[in-house]
Amino acid sequence: MGGAKSDKKAAAASNPATAKAPKNKKRASETTSDFPRGGSSELTPLEFREISRQAEREVLFTDGVIGTGGTKNKRRHVEDESAANAAGATHSKSKKKSKKPSSNDSVEEDAGLGDIERVSAVESLSFKKLTKGALLLGCISAIQDLQLRVSLPNGLSGVVPITSISPELTALVEKAAEEQEDSEDDDAMDVDTEQNDDPLDLKSRFYIGQFVKCAIVELGSGDEHGKAGTKTGATQSHRIELTLMPEEINKRIDPEDLCEGQILTASVKSVEDRGYVLNTGVSNAATATFLPLDAAKAWLKRWMPLSTELKVGQLVEAAIVKISEDRRSIHVTIAPESVSRATVNSTYKTMASVQPGQLIPATVMKVWNRGLSLRFMGFYDCSADLTALGMLDTSDKSQLEGVYNPATSVKVRVLYVSLTTAAKTVIVSTARHIVSFTPRPALTGYELPDAARLAVGSSGATASEDAAAESSSAGSEYGLWPIPYGTVIDGCKVVNVMEKFGIVLQIPGVESVRAFCSIGSLVDENDEKPSISRGSGRFHVDTVHRARVVGYDAIDGVVKVTLRPSAVNEPYFIVSDLAPGNHVSGTIKRFTDAGVEVAISSTLSGFIHKHDLFDTKPIHPELLFKQGKRIACRVLKIQKEKRGILLTCRKSLVQSKLPAVLGYSESEGAVPGTVTMATVDREVKGGYVVRFYQSTTGFIPSSPSLHLTANQAVKCRILTANPEKRRITATLNTDKAAGLSELLLQSSADNSSAFSTDLSRISAGQVVGGTVTRVFDDYISVRLDGSNVRASVPKGHLSDHCGAIVNKIMSRISVNAHIPELVITGIAANKQRVNASAKPALIKAAKANSLPDSANDIAAGQTLVGWVGNVATFGVFVNFPGSVSALSPLDMLSDRYVSAPNEVFTKDQTVIASVSKIEESENGNKIIVSLKSSAADPLATGFIEPSDHLFEYFGALEGASGASAVDAIGTQTLVTVREKQPYGLIVSPASSGNSSKLPESASGFVTLDQAKERIEACDEGTAVAACVLDIDADKAIVDCSLRSALVPKAADIEAAARSDTSLAKILSKLSTKAASVSKDLEKAVGKKRETDFVVEIVKEDYLVLSMPQLDNAIAFALAKSYNDCSKPFMRYKVGQRLKGTLVRAAGPGKRSLALLHRGFDAVSSKIAANGDKNQSSRAAIDPVDSEIRFFEDYQPGVLTKAVVRDISGFQANLDLAANVKGRLHISELADDASAIASSAKSAEQAFEAAGVCVGKTMQVKILGWHNSKTEKFLPVKKSTLPQRIVLETTVRPSEIKAGSAVLSALNATRLASTNTIKVGQVVQGYVKNIVAAGNARPASVAVILGLTLIGFMPITVATSNADVATHPDQHFTPGLPVEVQVASVDTKSNTVSVVPHGKYAAGIDKPLASVEELVPGARVLTSVSAINPLELFTMISVVSGDQDNKVARVQHIRGKIGRFDVSDTLSATPFEGFTKGQVLEAAVIGIRNAESPESMKVDLSLRPSVVRPDQVSSADIADPVIKSAADVAVGQVVHGYVKNTTEVGCFILIGNQMTARAVISELSDEYIRDIKSAFPVGKLVSAVVLEANGSSNRVSLSL
Repeated sequence: MGGAKSDKKAAAASNPATAKAPKNKKRASETTSDFPRGGSSELTPLEFREISRQAEREVLFTDGVIGTGGTKNKRRHVEDESAANAAGATHSKSKKKSKKPSSNDSVEEDAGLGDIERVSAVESLSFKKLTKGALLLGCISAIQDLQLRVSLPNGLSGVVPITSISPELTALVEKAAEEQEDSEDDDAMDVDTEQNDDPLDLKSRFYIGQFVKCAIVELGSGDEHGKAGTKTGATQSHRIELTLMPEEINKRIDPEDLCEGQILTASVKSVEDRGYVLNTGVSNAATATFLPLDAAKAWLKRWMPLSTELKVGQLVEAAIVKISEDRRSIHVTIAPESVSRATVNSTYKTMASVQPGQLIPATVMKVWNRGLSLRFMGFYDCSADLTALGMLDTSDKSQLEGVYNPATSVKVRVLYVSLTTAAKTVIVSTARHIVSFTPRPALTGYELPDAARLAVGSSGATASEDAAAESSSAGSEYGLWPIPYGTVIDGCKVVNVMEKFGIVLQIPGVESVRAFCSIGSLVDENDEKPSISRGSGRFHVDTVHRARVVGYDAIDGVVKVTLRPSAVNEPYFIVSDLAPGNHVSGTIKRFTDAGVEVAISSTLSGFIHKHDLFDTKPIHPELLFKQGKRIACRVLKIQKEKRGILLTCRKSLVQSKLPAVLGYSESEGAVPGTVTMATVDREVKGGYVVRFYQSTTGFIPSSPSLHLTANQAVKCRILTANPEKRRITATLNTDKAAGLSELLLQSSADNSSAFSTDLSRISAGQVVGGTVTRVFDDYISVRLDGSNVRASVPKGHLSDHCGAIVNKIMSRISVNAHIPELVITGIAANKQRVNASAKPALIKAAKANSLPDSANDIAAGQTLVGWVGNVATFGVFVNFPGSVSALSPLDMLSDRYVSAPNEVFTKDQTVIASVSKIEESENGNKIIVSLKSSAADPLATGFIEPSDHLFEYFGALEGASGASAVDAIGTQTLVTVREKQPYGLIVSPASSGNSSKLPESASGFVTLDQAKERIEACDEGTAVAACVLDIDADKAIVDCSLRSALVPKAADIEAAARSDTSLAKILSKLSTKAASVSKDLEKAVGKKRETDFVVEIVKEDYLVLSMPQLDNAIAFALAKSYNDCSKPFMRYKVGQRLKGTLVRAAGPGKRSLALLHRGFDAVSSKIAANGDKNQSSRAAIDPVDSEIRFFEDYQPGVLTKAVVRDISGFQANLDLAANVKGRLHISELADDASAIASSAKSAEQAFEAAGVCVGKTMQVKILGWHNSKTEKFLPVKKSTLPQRIVLETTVRPSEIKAGSAVLSALNATRLASTNTIKVGQVVQGYVKNIVAAGNARPASVAVILGLTLIGFMPITVATSNADVATHPDQHFTPGLPVEVQVASVDTKSNTVSVVPHGKYAAGIDKPLASVEELVPGARVLTSVSAINPLELFTMISVVSGDQDNKVARVQHIRGKIGRFDVSDTLSATPFEGFTKGQVLEAAVIGIRNAESPESMKVDLSLRPSVVRPDQVSSADIADPVIKSAADVAVGQVVHGYVKNTTEVGCFILIGNQMTARAVISELSDEYIRDIKSAFPVGKLVSAVVLEANGSSNRVSLSL
């Protein structure tokens, strides 16, 4: 103890600040603050901190746990050894620890200090040493749109998001985001408005080189935010996210430590008339900081001369000039000279007030080989390594001692402060540019002509203008660099070698800046990594090398260079090494949809846009641009600000030897008369805009014969060039014989010729021709014949058809193609826009003068051709030329019921419309049209033939396929089975017997319908005879059939193929027969006789048919019509027989085509046979009940017969007649479900138990048809269409027994809703499904209560059986009959809650019926309602009042499960795995407030030994229940949870109501520094019982 005291006295005597403290002892005592325990100290603040610091150090140099047998001398020895090893760890070659401090690093042997206390070792900053919350001084190196990049000490760098700069700027960002969301849908009228004054522009608030204080927010791997110039070296793989928020930077500053000379980070809170209100963010400081306007002018003039005032949210570093006596106001300055000289001479009350960027006087305490140990304010330690000293070329301690003597005072600026670790770390710098607070060191001698040279390819021996511009670009990190990026410097001399890191070089003629080359950048990657030392090797001291600048660390003031020969000698290292028009070669890095990325060199990459890849697009461009391939390119554009390079590899440009035009002046190649290459950019009014190099554009006037396409490469001749107006005029006439004056006259004539754009010359409905100028995805642009008027033709207007055929037509249209006939559909003169259509039906209507000029030309009864303008839920809007529109309501769309118009109609679809009526109104006439086929007949137009639609479609389809492919249809051939699938066969043409000349690469398919006759014999690899039904030549897919009717000679063909003898003869006979059939087809066409057809394949747009009367020849028919584009798969089935007329026989490249008779089907023929035209639409076709004749006979209450068609889910679908459908709901099976409940466990079994089976004819009673809007059963009226409704029926015995025309009063239950059902009502229901648990609610049973009403029963209400509750889907199967009672109805949420009632359900236990059943030991079901770390809260459901027809009442009793009641083995996380809504089986162990059910609480246990005691042995109970001290014995091992920790020990819960104690001496065998952190509340611990006192109920434990 005496030694410790003497050490502290010596330390106090050696410290000047401490030595003077006793003189002010009285004054210090007067200001001594009270301590929490009520005591006070007579020590001065400095004495108190010094003693606290000494005590803290003794603890910090331990691991927090000190051996019980150790001594203080032993701890001090460990401390000395740790400090010595830490101090020399960086440069020591030996990894072994020395027990004695080395002579060089011994603290006690410092000359001139005598017996001083220990000083901190030199700290060098690295990423691994950074901690969250630490503060650093940074320098802004790059300003981007949404973040700042900041250079940090020791080559580190970080990023600051825009929302982490200041609270004021964050508020502006949020406001801008809200305004942007509000204006997203506004009309884009101000697209070209300049946005120079961006309120969020970071470049108007910061400048490159600005010093900022930063706080570390996040550390980790992520985006590569390496330091500047990492293009040639390894990128920094660590991400450092920073914040500049004043609240985060200054929150640790004690308000009492605010003093003159202190530098604070402040943000501009508001701009006032006389100055700025600043936000310093100092916590607990009721101070206002104000900056006068004049005080900011010097700062703006020095750093941001283009700004006139500071902006809200802008950050400044402000020096405190004066603090008012009441400390309520602070006067600051931001004048650069004042801030750079601001020095803190006071002593901080707390170390937390130390800030980076602060200039402070410090005393040199120790000189090390790698830096200095210093002390400031008398007792705060800090250090500076060689980098922070600006002395990287220092090789040993003696050189440092020549500059810094121990005990001398120096001014330092703080770089790094970390108070979050045990070892408080402060790093400072004495570098000149840091101390003077200037962005970069001033260069001395760099202006010499030979000081630095750019890489090969640049002009001159000094830095070129391009490189200078690139280095100083606004917002660029390179503007901060003292030497431009990429500069090659000769004669760099090695002045120091850091063996594990790299070498330090001196730049010729420069003394203020040193260069550093890392060891990985000395040689190329493929070369052997060198070993470096000061006295030997290629890179020893005094060797001279050629280097290239690749980086700059602004805080360190170090230029990063590389010595790699490949980098130093690289001709294309920086963007300015290239010029537009240069020929380069590169390696493909990757191919994307947008283009190709090319590596030009190790540091430069270019991009080739997809339009600049080739002159003519190949079929597979990805095969030409494989990764790693070398390609020749030419530079199109240099983007210096973005450092981007755009290239082209078009042969027309790369191989061209013509001069390149780089700008608008003659020096840039724009010389009149020059012939050069250009690329067409776009077509504009009067001509074309073309692109030269470097985004230079020119204009080529139009002429009637000139047709150019976008991105087309052209050779042109410069006519005029105007640099001031940045305009170039060119011509495609490159004939040298033509003079410029002649070409100028011609160009002028073309530009103002009679090539008219006058829209008055055209009108809606006019038929004109046009030439395609551009092709887009959704439309084509054409130039109308005889004018320069452009018109747009939407893709849907290329044909009267829709779907895939339109895409085929669109794919065949190319630029310069001529379309002979177009009809003008609309003219927007104010927008100079014309719309046209190529629909044949519209063109015919225009030629027949049948298109309306206006709405006044339309009268009721007319049949017009139009197109679908829009499809709505209530109908379809039909457009006509001349901006005329009409509406076809839902009931006028089709002869059949249409529920969704978009399933039948699509935008731009051609339609035939019959004008139904015209409604006059003030806003104009409203035209109503009908699109029903019965009303709108194409023949009624007078110019559309029935076959027009058919011929147009197949004309377009066959135009896309080869003639030989179509000729194969209908032929018989051999195919080989490749795969046998459940849905059909995949085949391919056989190598022999391919008479149809199918390509061997074709893939064939045989549907199951076409293969089922021979499916058993079709094994994989088998060759079978097939008939070709259809072929898609584009996709090489063939549809085949194996039906014997189509391949009658299959056996002969297959046998001949196996023997290969008579196959040719058989195929020859089949060919001869086919020729004969072809003649029969031509005769059938000529006679126009009706023919039978059989559907073989149903396609998306058409049907493939066979003709039994014509030797099963193949024909095709449309499956869609003008007014019906719905999918045909529901209207046509394979094998269906149809009637029609053959209108075209097959020929070379053409199919046989047929017109089907409209509306022909079995039902219509039956109706026609009745002979009663007035009743034909209401007749019941083939009714099951012979007494029924008409649809109106099926009225509510009528007993009739029906056939069960199928059973689906909870209903049976019935056929009452061929055209009348019915439905039997599961709720209509029985009056009392108990009759079927015993044998019905599912919906199917319920129907079976009630005698309802598929195919059975049974007696049913009609309920009516259900109207979902009125929730009623309605009778059948004359306005009710049979095909639009389904009749509801019942087979309840009581209903059948009552006879016809009598319906019981059950309709209220059948059609019950939340508005009609009553609480207490008993309903016979059926289980629908199980609703999964969610939102803290357990799983529920959904019960069908009526036709549309569903009730819900929580699983804890549905049963008391644990097995049923945990596996409800196995017991509550869909369709299970259950008797329930309505417990509650919520009309707002439209939900009904039900509970079990009466007989309920077979085999399922009912829930608890009374709270009296809740007694200790009872097993109950409970659901989890809430979870916290200490308890599990649950709900127990009790359903009372079920007997004597009382209204059931559901009571929810609250339960609680403690940590000791979860398992027989205690866990550190007892409630892990539990979820809200989970259903548990528990046992009651206690009841509170039993007299009041509303406030009753039940204690529950999940312990298996309590819930199922008969199934658990005592050996399985690891932690038995402990209720009192009597339940434990001395020496017993128990487990528990820490309840509380105090200075004297811990209190531990070993049972729900039992707390034990462990004194501090029984907590551990070793010394514990922090008991509370070692034993936090809630921790699970193991202990041994030391004492168990039953009388006092106390237990003592040892841990």
